[in-house]
Amino acid sequence: MRRAICAVLIAIAPLMAAAQEVSAVYEVDTLNAGLGDVPDRIDRATPQGAVESFLDAIDDGDAAAAAHVLNLNGIPEDERALRAPILAVELDAVLRRKAVISWRALLERPDALDANQSSNAAMAGQPRKSLLIDVLDLGDREAAIRLNRVQPEGGDPVWVFSERTVSKIPALYDEYGPSDFERALPDVLRADAALGLKRWEILVLPLAIGAAWLLGWALYRLFEILSSRASRDWTTEVLSALRWPSIIFAATYVMGTVTTDLFTVSGAVGTVITPLIVIGYVTAALLFALSVIDSALERITTFDSGDLADPDNSKLRGLTTTMSAARKALIVIGLLIALGVVLASINAYRSLGFSLLASAGAATLVLGFAAREVLGNIMASLQIALNRSARIGDRVIYKGNWCHVERIHFTFVQLEIWNGNRLVVPVAEFVSEAFENWSLVTSDMIWPVELTLAQEADVDALRERFVEIAEAEDELAPKDEAKVLVLSQDAFGKVVRFYCPSEDPSTGWDMSCRMREKLLAAARDIEDETNRPMLPQAGMDEMAA
Repeated sequence: MRRAICAVLIAIAPLMAAAQEVSAVYEVDTLNAGLGDVPDRIDRATPQGAVESFLDAIDDGDAAAAAHVLNLNGIPEDERALRAPILAVELDAVLRRKAVISWRALLERPDALDANQSSNAAMAGQPRKSLLIDVLDLGDREAAIRLNRVQPEGGDPVWVFSERTVSKIPALYDEYGPSDFERALPDVLRADAALGLKRWEILVLPLAIGAAWLLGWALYRLFEILSSRASRDWTTEVLSALRWPSIIFAATYVMGTVTTDLFTVSGAVGTVITPLIVIGYVTAALLFALSVIDSALERITTFDSGDLADPDNSKLRGLTTTMSAARKALIVIGLLIALGVVLASINAYRSLGFSLLASAGAATLVLGFAAREVLGNIMASLQIALNRSARIGDRVIYKGNWCHVERIHFTFVQLEIWNGNRLVVPVAEFVSEAFENWSLVTSDMIWPVELTLAQEADVDALRERFVEIAEAEDELAPKDEAKVLVLSQDAFGKVVRFYCPSEDPSTGWDMSCRMREKLLAAARDIEDETNRPMLPQAGMDEMAA
């Protein structure tokens, strides 16, 4: 039984191999009939050979030979000989100006099988019959430039530009071919120069950059003049919001007009210029959006530390923190959208295939690992805004420092210490440390003043004086919460605590210092009046003895 199965498998193995070989080509009855014999210089056996032969033939002015690399079966046979050279020249212009050819993807083997491809890839170990060279925008759709492996009846398989690609050549040439202005240039300027560029590109690009800079400088000076003459606050705000977005937009528009309307730059330059133009427009839009948001924030709320520290402005502190968080969220969302727009506009990402995406993914992992602390701080800043553990303007005690929250940035919290210095704390560290928030629920608090009195001290007499002093102190409120308690007693005397309530944490500490000073004076007065000791008389050495 086993021998019979083995015999059957051996017998059908050649048939399976033949079927696989057949499936790796597009079978046609004829290919480019009426076009004549294929010149010897044209090598269509491999993908790389086909593209190289096509480009070399065009460089040598032999468009008729280059036309044999096109699948012209979609063109009437009586028109092929006439239209073929024109289509070859137009396709060459599109390839050189806009397409990015990945020569690594065009393998030098007839079946285009990639032996180095990962075993997890969809086409691993399989011959290819179609290769994507690039995808170009064409109106509201996209046009793919493909090489297909075609086998005419009774002939060998060959690689040619697909029939559908050939049908798109006129439209692609109208979109990406030389402009009317460029066609009017002298032949000497349209000649090839270094690095695959045209001579006019080497001349025009520096001029375009200079024109963009000059326009930007002129707009900057114009906005300065208008701002100096503005008589109203809202006019100044509008000019300030429009200045940099307008400058960036105008400079980008100049570069885009020169490189797309007046001229059509080559693919090597376009690969760099196109993303930069998109980045310029996106940057201008983001700056304008941020300017509008900042202007709205200034109208709706305030970041003045004095106003926010007011105990009655608890809702204002919450609103300011919320608006600040909304600004951060909009920035993050805007950057993500901008990144998506930029990546979507770069055809190189689609044309270079999975290898580029894989390398981009690896780079993303490396950057993500390196920026994990920055990303953690950004998430922590949004966390603070959501849970409101600390709001802008809140009075806090952080690591023994009495300060108020001045700003909550993306990666750090800016704290103003009582002496005017600033304490900068990473957001992730700030949220992971315990701190006192004197403004979280209510600003009311008790400021304790502790005095050590003599053993014979008259606490009741000092309590009466404390009530009189508290009534005269405006910052001490509510008055009915003021009280005096004897906490403890030791060899040095009695420890008495005076409870001084305050409704404003920013003035409570000063009030407690004034209360301590007045209580010490009152104790000295009582001692003089009653001839009864109020404050400890003995020194430390006598106590130790």
